[in-house]
Amino acid sequence: MNSNRPVQTTQTEDLAAPASSPGPQVGNAVVRRSLRLGLQITILLCLTILVYANSLFNGFTMDDELYVQRNPQVTEHTLRLLFQPNTISNVFRPVTFATLALNWTAAGYKPFGYHLVNMFLHAGVVVLLLLVLRRVLERLPSGALISFAAALLFAVHPIHTEAVSSVVGRSELLAAGFLLAAWLFHLQDRRLLALLAFALALLSKESAIGLLPLALAGDYANGKLKHWIRYAGIAGVTLLYVAALWKVQGGHFGAASVSVLDNPLTLLPVHLRILNAIRIAWKYVGLLIFPATLSCDYSYNQILLYGNLRHLLLPTFAAVGATTLWIVVISKRQAGFLVAGAIYLVGFAATSNIVTRTGTIFAERLAYFPSAGFCLFMAILCVWLANRHRFAGIALTAAVVTGFGVRTFARNRDWRDNTALYMSAADAVPNSAKMRASRGIVYLGKNDFERSRSDLQAALAINPDYPDAIETLGLVELRSGNRESALEYLRKALEMSSLKDFDYDHRAANLAALLIEMGKLDEAMKLLNRRIAESPNYSRLWSNRAALRVALGQFAEGLADAKTALRLDPHNEQARKVLEHPQATSLH
Repeated sequence: MNSNRPVQTTQTEDLAAPASSPGPQVGNAVVRRSLRLGLQITILLCLTILVYANSLFNGFTMDDELYVQRNPQVTEHTLRLLFQPNTISNVFRPVTFATLALNWTAAGYKPFGYHLVNMFLHAGVVVLLLLVLRRVLERLPSGALISFAAALLFAVHPIHTEAVSSVVGRSELLAAGFLLAAWLFHLQDRRLLALLAFALALLSKESAIGLLPLALAGDYANGKLKHWIRYAGIAGVTLLYVAALWKVQGGHFGAASVSVLDNPLTLLPVHLRILNAIRIAWKYVGLLIFPATLSCDYSYNQILLYGNLRHLLLPTFAAVGATTLWIVVISKRQAGFLVAGAIYLVGFAATSNIVTRTGTIFAERLAYFPSAGFCLFMAILCVWLANRHRFAGIALTAAVVTGFGVRTFARNRDWRDNTALYMSAADAVPNSAKMRASRGIVYLGKNDFERSRSDLQAALAINPDYPDAIETLGLVELRSGNRESALEYLRKALEMSSLKDFDYDHRAANLAALLIEMGKLDEAMKLLNRRIAESPNYSRLWSNRAALRVALGQFAEGLADAKTALRLDPHNEQARKVLEHPQATSLH
């Protein structure tokens, strides 16, 4: 049996029409379809730009410092560094970092260009989703309308704000975009382009690994399974990537160790991790349906974990029931629901903590591609309603799109800077030690010591061994005039931190600055010399030593350290002040 044979349909011929009439009629139909598609794409692009325009004025937030501002893969942009895992998180995403490096070359520390690229990437993903769904659902009577409705919902869904409005969310945009492009090329029988796009998707983010099941689901739904060699090619690229990733990341996937603070599921045995992950998966469903309360963080101890089946059986049975229903849909070849389920399940497969543990327990950005399945499901329901009650279906779709769009526009402003982001997150996830400590840092910056201390103590009540909260309490004590107490906190925070911690150098610089202020110059110099030898790329360590050397009368050495600090960070004000010192100026 030839699996490439198209499905035959029965047509009624108009015997009264002249023999030459079908040509122009078919041509006109193609033109009308092209015009409708062009109009749909224009609407989608305009709507996407409208709801994300205010994100263009956002700054750098959260992990942007880790993956952009202090990432040599971006700031030094060499091919050798791009094709190595990140030194802090061990992620291997050369395509993502290459695009960020291009932004860095063009604009450096100015965030506008980064956000502009993200907005256009999201717009591109929206259009690609429309094109893929139109091809996959072309046998359905309302396939084109369902595809457009799904793309509309996807364009404005508020859960996407983390992926679009955060600079480092770009990995989600690139992975989804290249994955959809690969799927589209596969549907168009453009084999090499499909494999190339798939490779680029994988090199953007590892979560794009699911092209093979997506291609199979789409072809099956469309009644056009392709030759097995086509699927073997996709499987081959997948296996090559998995083997390469294993080797590059050091004989394991992801980081060698996962922070319990970021993903407490790592503490659980495998069976409890899986059951709790299934339970947590329903939280994504809740946010997709009603995205009123959103947060940039869901770390310990915002999401409760359970060690008994009483709390885990119901969500597990519900998941089994939903999966069983989807399998029934597959057997009946209900194309829309089949593809919606495939996108949703494949999209979450690599990030759900079910197959393997990941770096986080829950994150809205991880729902970026899987949400396309949810949007398709909602679009099917809206079109079904419109086919029966036209006004009700159109009104429901318009209301949902408008509501989502307004929420997205408002949520973008939470990402304008860390102050706004942490203030909103601490309200949304009050049991997160990380966000309570982060809001404590915000209050400290506003000299509101009482509120800062309250949040920091709340963070330590959740996680007593959280160095960020301990260090910030030390800074509160310092600002309050209690230098001895501050020194005790800062020493404790540094002692309990791992050398691999991203903020270790920040803590060392804070402690050194306090030691200098308190006249403990020998201890400060030993700390700075040790950390500069171990971590020579952190600007504040150099500027602290420059200030210390000037205080000791070592002006030439201080001048050299200040110049190094400014080379590493042109915005280092401490280094500039050292260079403006009269004795240092005379050495220029």
